[in-house]
Amino acid sequence: MIIREAGPDDGPTLVRFFLETPMRAGTEFVFDRSPDFEALLRLRGRHRTFVALSGQTIAGSITALWHEGYDGDRALRVGEIIDLRVATWARGGTLTARLLAAAREAFSSERTDWVVCLIGEHNRDAIGLVAGKAGFPPMKPMARYASVHFPAFRVPAVAKRGGVHVRAAGPKDAELLMGLARELDAPRPFRPPHPFTWPDPAGQHQGWIAVSAEGRPLGALITWDGMSMRRIRVVRYSAADQLFRAAMAVASRVGAAQALPSPGGSMRLWASRWFGVVESNARAARVLVRTALRAAALAGQHVLQINLAEDDPLRRALPALPHSVYWTMVYACPMEAPGAVTLHDDGRMCFADLALV
Repeated sequence: MIIREAGPDDGPTLVRFFLETPMRAGTEFVFDRSPDFEALLRLRGRHRTFVALSGQTIAGSITALWHEGYDGDRALRVGEIIDLRVATWARGGTLTARLLAAAREAFSSERTDWVVCLIGEHNRDAIGLVAGKAGFPPMKPMARYASVHFPAFRVPAVAKRGGVHVRAAGPKDAELLMGLARELDAPRPFRPPHPFTWPDPAGQHQGWIAVSAEGRPLGALITWDGMSMRRIRVVRYSAADQLFRAAMAVASRVGAAQALPSPGGSMRLWASRWFGVVESNARAARVLVRTALRAAALAGQHVLQINLAEDDPLRRALPALPHSVYWTMVYACPMEAPGAVTLHDDGRMCFADLALV
């Protein structure tokens, strides 16, 4: 078994490998990253991918990705362990540790200050990865995030309610949106300089802005449609999601929603890249989500995914509509290297982008 860095020619093989290696989140699914395996990675930062080979067969993969971030006004380099996959027949030995060692060497050479990984609470097999392996210090839990999945129902249009008006974000709103993001993300370590691209020349992002009756910006919601970079193909629905699927099928018969795909099909999903309102304005949050929900339904999406940290008061402000919740824990550890930047250790929950997985 050898481990080497992947090159451009490995892309099609990695795409096939991902299609053969399901992920568990209750429901089992695979990520289809065709036709360009690295497109999603380039959107997230700089990266190096490593593959483990048994002869000409891929046994495992891992990607070390890094980008700039902030803790308060201090810049730091954040590394992320992503795309860790090990074939079923290759599990139980030292392969995972060897892949992690390759990632650690990449982080060290790029002088990253901290390394993070995201593990879904249903993915119990991955919990052992944070115990301190391959030279990494033990990772500690830094934040718990909820991915709230609303079926894309065609809810009644609500552009204005209780003095809150919602409008679609336009190309000229970049400064306004970035200002809101800087203000509301400031307390969270690992926040990126730019949490999303606006305006988006690729047309993958949609945005809405909430304003008061006096015209004061109250908040915004930015969603991302990743179908051109990765498709979520369902392998097997969990028992709970079978009920969810049945309800969606009933709603589809009256034109209120799209029926969820059969196993093997792709789930169309808009995921929140950024969502925030000033002073935890619950009314603004609800109108923003309902506006996005209707837009998603009209665009033929199956699901609107709203990602929020566990401590975010907006979780309690979401519309009282049917939904399911998936939890993800963010783990992190400092790189033990001369000059590495440490965090202000005051218990703040860190920033994480759950849309781009």
